[in-house]
Amino acid sequence: MNGQHFDIAIVGAGINGASAAQHLSAAGYRVLVVDQGDFANGATSRSSRLLHCGLRHLANGSSIYRMMLRPDKLLKSLGTVRADMLARDEIVDSIPERVRAMNFCLPIYRDDPYTPWHMDAAFAMLRMASPKGVPLDYRRYRANQLDQVPVGPWLRDPDRLRSVAVFREYVFDWPERIALDALFDARRMGAEVHNYIQVQALVRDDAKGHWRLTLQEVLQECRAHEVTATVALNLAGAWVDRVIGRTGRNAPQKCQGIKGIHIAVQLPPEFADWGVFNYNSLGEPLYCLPWRGIHYVGLTRTPHKGDATGVFATDQEIDWMLAETNRCLPKLGLSRADVLYSWAGVNPLTHDEEMPLGSREIKIHNLSADGIEGMFTLTGGPIMTHRRVANRLLECLRPGFPPSGPEQELSYRSEGSFGLGDKGGVASLNAKVLRAAISHCAQHENPASLADLMMRRLGLGWNADQGQELAEQVAREAAPHLGWSEERTVSEINTFRDHLARYRRKPSGS
Repeated sequence: MNGQHFDIAIVGAGINGASAAQHLSAAGYRVLVVDQGDFANGATSRSSRLLHCGLRHLANGSSIYRMMLRPDKLLKSLGTVRADMLARDEIVDSIPERVRAMNFCLPIYRDDPYTPWHMDAAFAMLRMASPKGVPLDYRRYRANQLDQVPVGPWLRDPDRLRSVAVFREYVFDWPERIALDALFDARRMGAEVHNYIQVQALVRDDAKGHWRLTLQEVLQECRAHEVTATVALNLAGAWVDRVIGRTGRNAPQKCQGIKGIHIAVQLPPEFADWGVFNYNSLGEPLYCLPWRGIHYVGLTRTPHKGDATGVFATDQEIDWMLAETNRCLPKLGLSRADVLYSWAGVNPLTHDEEMPLGSREIKIHNLSADGIEGMFTLTGGPIMTHRRVANRLLECLRPGFPPSGPEQELSYRSEGSFGLGDKGGVASLNAKVLRAAISHCAQHENPASLADLMMRRLGLGWNADQGQELAEQVAREAAPHLGWSEERTVSEINTFRDHLARYRRKPSGS
């Protein structure tokens, strides 16, 4: 890689960096994509994993009156709703094996900012945004019809319940594999794809019209590379402002990092394939989502400053989430002992002086406005709109920076399925299929650790036991392919367990 020139250098290999690499490679660009950690290990793997229909932009906890006072923001929300609905259609149609349908239940109470007719109107607007798209299956039940809603008896305050809206929604299973599939399809088309490579410096050579990037291998400190690229795409998520700082130039803040946590719990059988969309005591959305036989609940939203690496859910945050879940579903009576695991991440929203918790606007910043030519930065790009973002980037680049090569045909095919079953992961598959999956990932998908295999390539770390039952087997199957000694293999098993205990922790005393 040292000394090579690329049309496009992408910093960040989350879902947006991966999709950009795939679409730009298909357009004929020579692409380099690097990430300081593992692929898809930032916000991509730490979100609510929800394929939103766009309802959250119409029913975000604010009253209808307050929304009407800001028609500019309302119009922007309506545009986002349409984009979300179109993205939902495309994802479900093109990679149905990567999503799981559920019944999403939204109770409407007498003191809520929305009435039942408001909800009817919102879903009519959603349907108009994509009339022939994937069905929403919207229906609404009166308070005396809760026998038709399996989770109805678990909802709080039945005497104040006016109605229950139910619609079809999807969760991603699993978003990391969508990113990996895109990255390795980009590699098939000639892209250079590398994890554990940190950008130490970006220097603009205006005379030559390109960037010079100094790259450091994170796992081998003595190895550094220098490459050049005509354009730099800063798709580093919560780290975008830090990457801009490594140009040596000053620019206004672009990203507002928002920390969020989730907890995984085992709920009663009535909740199977049912999720609950409610509002917490702060008036913000609370999601309880079905996932591989268990449920997870989220999320918190608190401003985060500093490094987003290694964030985790604290006892205080877990207790708050338990309290909010019990407030919405009091009969569950959840305690710390019910938490199977937790996780935390930093959502890279768009900085907005008027919004302390950031704006959900998906924004591509052309940094030439800040005196930094040939660099574009993304903020606010959620998982579901990754293809839209990639195409918008292509539209931005093509007029001023034409590709150097011919177009190619990209593929959305799920290369990493390995014959997976309905619940995702490989835990329930036979030993032969498991060995084949481990062998493929170890040899072809750049894992540097057992955690890379368990959490992102095989998805086992998201099961109820976080894959601990299979961790040793996976490590020993992967060892010959990765050149691990017996000592290294044992170390990887212990390090993986330490990773779970620290970053996906159960609360104290559980």
